[in-house]
Amino acid sequence: MKKLVVVIAMLTLLLAGCMKKEDTAPKETPTADGITVTDIYGEHTLNGPAKKIVTLEWSQAEELLALDVQPVAMADIEGFGKWVTIDKKVADDVIDVGQRGEPNIEEIAKAKPDLIIGLKTHEKIKGDLEKIAPVLLFDHGSDEATKDLYQDMTSSLTRMGVITGKEDAAEAAITHLEDKMAQAKEKINAANLATKDFVFTQAYSVNEAPTFRLFTPNGLVSNVLEGMGLTNKIQDQKPQPWGFVESNVEGLAKYQEAMLLHTVQKDDPLFKNLSTNAAWNGLHFVKNNEMYDLGPGVWTFGSVLSMETLVDNVVTTLVK
Repeated sequence: MKKLVVVIAMLTLLLAGCMKKEDTAPKETPTADGITVTDIYGEHTLNGPAKKIVTLEWSQAEELLALDVQPVAMADIEGFGKWVTIDKKVADDVIDVGQRGEPNIEEIAKAKPDLIIGLKTHEKIKGDLEKIAPVLLFDHGSDEATKDLYQDMTSSLTRMGVITGKEDAAEAAITHLEDKMAQAKEKINAANLATKDFVFTQAYSVNEAPTFRLFTPNGLVSNVLEGMGLTNKIQDQKPQPWGFVESNVEGLAKYQEAMLLHTVQKDDPLFKNLSTNAAWNGLHFVKNNEMYDLGPGVWTFGSVLSMETLVDNVVTTLVK
């Protein structure tokens, strides 16, 4: 097989009625046998498409599933099942290697992988991992990624397609999401909503105090929602790492005259605790019943399958 020198170009995806897909396929230069991929440390050459991959982050496991590839092992399968609701399932024989932040080196070794993929946060164990298999670490919180986290997601999936020899499947998965977004936009336009302005929050309680992750325009979720024809009410924030700022009720009050789209875990007492909060009850979307529950399983930091779940849940919730 010919060597493919992969240059993942961060292409601009234009929102023009729907999320217009540009060609995110990596540029390839045939040379010798192998695949050369660039991570945060530079170029790494693989002998060929990886077959037995360990993923240390959920989004990377989701990328494999989107390509119909099962990881040989992944971090925190139980947590993945709780937080990530997608159509593809993790196979029963996939090995759980412990927590994403502190994976179990011995369990990773048992999987006998030919490649381990993680994040910059795994640098501290890189030496131990390299004793097992080649390691690729990526940074989705870098300045470049932060500019447009939707573009970063599609580029990452495209790269995973090259790593696994599934380039066509990666392109098809991106196209499928963007077609779904375009169809959703038509339905939303026909729904005659009271407003198309939104605030999206992943909310949770910390010692019974409400905390709201408010997603900024550079965020993955915001890009998808705007691709569906909605408009992010939060326009006063610069691009944020991971695409959100944290806020309390008072901070949320800055963004009125909009619908509140939210995802909250089922066992979180957030709204129960807020029921007697005067500031909360005075908010526009509370008083005007413009709050929409998108379900607990929308993983806001996932890949195309998580974003398809978001699109489906928004349409089901908003379009009566």
